[in-house]
Amino acid sequence: MHQNIIGKNVRITKNVREHIANKMQGIKIQADRIIDANIICEHIHEEYIVHGTITFGKKVFHDEEREKDLYVAIDTMFQKIERKIRKAKERIIDKSQRAVVDKSVKAEEDEDTYSIKTVGIYEKPLEELDAVLHFNSDKNPFMAYFPIKRDEDLYNIKIGKYPSFLFREGKDTVYEIYESENEESKHGSWNIDKVKATSDNNIDASESAEYKIEEFNVSEAVNYLIENADKKFVVYLSSITEQIEGLYKETDNSFVLIRMFDI
Repeated sequence: MHQNIIGKNVRITKNVREHIANKMQGIKIQADRIIDANIICEHIHEEYIVHGTITFGKKVFHDEEREKDLYVAIDTMFQKIERKIRKAKERIIDKSQRAVVDKSVKAEEDEDTYSIKTVGIYEKPLEELDAVLHFNSDKNPFMAYFPIKRDEDLYNIKIGKYPSFLFREGKDTVYEIYESENEESKHGSWNIDKVKATSDNNIDASESAEYKIEEFNVSEAVNYLIENADKKFVVYLSSITEQIEGLYKETDNSFVLIRMFDI
């Protein structure tokens, strides 16, 4: 990524650069394929003008803010660009929900038909506790998010390579399927935990087991859940998209596909 910060009648101090770098972290969380970022800070007639142009592949996002305070102008500019990026992602997800992209999803004339709704990953990566708390307050029985961990200084964050999946079973039981720290294979090793948030803001994952990631296309994942009537969900490696995806069984012939969409 190329990042360029220019000051016009403004001295770009170390603190200003660090502030912009911290704000860029939020943009990187939205999409990690930033090609170019140009930030111009101007001071004209007792007013700061901050221009931001950020490029992802063929998409360009721009905003310009005017404020009396330089830091306020920077914050507002980044907030609006981040909002534009989220809306762009939501449009992609909304379009994909109307038609499943995976061409393997079809039923032959002599087979039982089924319906599949497609949803995307949660809009921003989350720490595990925040994800579980959000999931507990939500009505959906499924959720996927990219996990983040913060270093001791709280500024540097690491975003997981693969999404983690939360599934509700019954009223009070929540399972999380996630990549563990041990990366023995191409797609790492995976665990399934029964999780809950404790009163002291920690995660109780006392019940944990290894989880085997199979390679399926969507129709094979559907057949797996149909054949295993006791299972409500499966996480697998897609042989079509080569991504980790999840499938949730709403009814015997209605499923929800959880997959990642590129911006």
